[in-house]
This record gives sequence, C-alpha cells and structure tokens, in this order.
Amino acid sequence: MPELPEVETIARKLREHVVGKTIEQVQVLKNKSFQGEYSRLGGVRITGVQRRAKVLIFELDGAHNILSHLKMTGQFIYVDELRRVGGGHPTADWVSELPSTHTRVIFNLSDNAQLFFNDQRIFGWLKLVNPEEEAAELAKYAPDVISPEITDEYFYSKLQKTRRAIKVALMDNKIVSGVGNIYACDALNKAQIDPRRPANSLSTEESALLLDAARSVIQTGIELGGATIDSYMNVDGFAGKYQEVRRVYGREDEFCPNCGMLIEKMSLAGRGTYWCPNCQR
Repeated sequence: MPELPEVETIARKLREHVVGKTIEQVQVLKNKSFQGEYSRLGGVRITGVQRRAKVLIFELDGAHNILSHLKMTGQFIYVDELRRVGGGHPTADWVSELPSTHTRVIFNLSDNAQLFFNDQRIFGWLKLVNPEEEAAELAKYAPDVISPEITDEYFYSKLQKTRRAIKVALMDNKIVSGVGNIYACDALNKAQIDPRRPANSLSTEESALLLDAARSVIQTGIELGGATIDSYMNVDGFAGKYQEVRRVYGREDEFCPNCGMLIEKMSLAGRGTYWCPNCQR
C-alpha cells in the first residue's frame, strides 16, 4: 500500500503538471471507483493538489473538490505528449499502454493530457465532495505524524489509552496519520522498541523517542520520494529511493543497523513485521 511519503510524492509530482489544466471529460469505467456526479466536472479547472494523511485532494475552481484514497493497489498516471508522471502501487501499468485492464477512471484534460486512475483490486476511490463532505471525510484522520499538532504529550496520552501492540497503535490513523507498515517497522527499530509491546507500557521517554523516530523515517521517505520496492522505476515520479536506506523492512536475515544481530520477520496483526530481537525491547 502506498504510504505517506509515496502519497506526498504523488501530490508533488501531479501538482507540477495538472494544476491549471481544465477537465474536459471524465470517463468512469468502474462505478465503484468514483462517487458523485462526475458529469458536472466538464470545463472545471484544477487549481491545486494537496495531501492529508494518505488522501489526495484535487482542488477545483468550482464548489466541489475531488478526494482520492489509493488504498492497496491504486495509482495515478499523468500522460501528455512529452511525459508520464505519477505513482502508487507498482505495476507494469506504469510503463504499459493506457488505458489498461486496471484503469477505472480517465480524466481527459486540456492540452491533450490525460490522468488515469488505475486500481487492480478496486479498493481505492475518488469522491466528488462539497466543503462539508470534505471536512467530514478528513475528520476521520488524526493529524499527520510529522504535523506540529502531534506533540510528545499528545502521542503519549493516546498510547496510554490502548493495550494494543505498539506497532498496531502506531499505524492507527485515529492516533497519528501516515505511518504504514514499512515506516512503522523502521521507526520501532530506530527507537529500539519491541513492536509487540502494549502501547501503554511505553514510558514518556520511550514514547517521545518513538515519535521522533517515526518523524525521522517519514521525513527521509519524503526526501527520497518514497519506497518503490519493485522494478518499474523508469518513469518520472516512480523511482523512490527509500528502499535503499530501509533499516529493517524486507531485510530478514540481514544485520540490524543498531547492534549487528540478525533481523527477523514475524506476523503481527496480520502484517509482516521486521525487527531485531536483540536490541528492540
């Protein structure tokens, strides 16, 4: 699933190319993928592309905006006469002819450009929303883990309210937004905290250390354009470099960057979890 750095990278890349363009037509190939009266979008100009948690916000010059969540396999691909730009779940669609069998929505834009929303498993979505609906949707998410709103005191108080495993709590968008599996594993390793520990067992010092570690790996992910753990990396926007500096995720039987012992893999709440049994306590 694309995580916060990947979604931030997509927003930044698309912002460079779709802002200022006019939506000439929207083709919805899978009704489940688009909620709202898309027929009203003809002639509407895109004025911005923002991100909140893992939600993309396409700002329009009318009374509505478009929200989108990529979920597990969603991707946006912008195509014009000169380039392809975008990102999301890595598949051959990044470099193949479009539309593909996975294309769910097509935006035909001015200047002969197109924006494709592809989604293999059809869990992702786009929603045309008014201001009240947008506020209600975004209210479902806590502030981003890198937001100044997430203070040490806030984070510790949230952890004290749950006995769930700390990795599960760290990935809970109602506590903090934006920490997915890759970055949760790496943050816990950086903070040297066992991912299985009950969240409310962390001391104030450990909680602050973990928050700092989570912010650090997320910021690194943003700086490096996210993680693209696949081979489809020859299109602008798809070549995230975080996978080259991962601490533990996907590194089973390699050496822990903290102590040099071997990294192990286990399943925790149904997710592959990489950690070091020697130094993560």
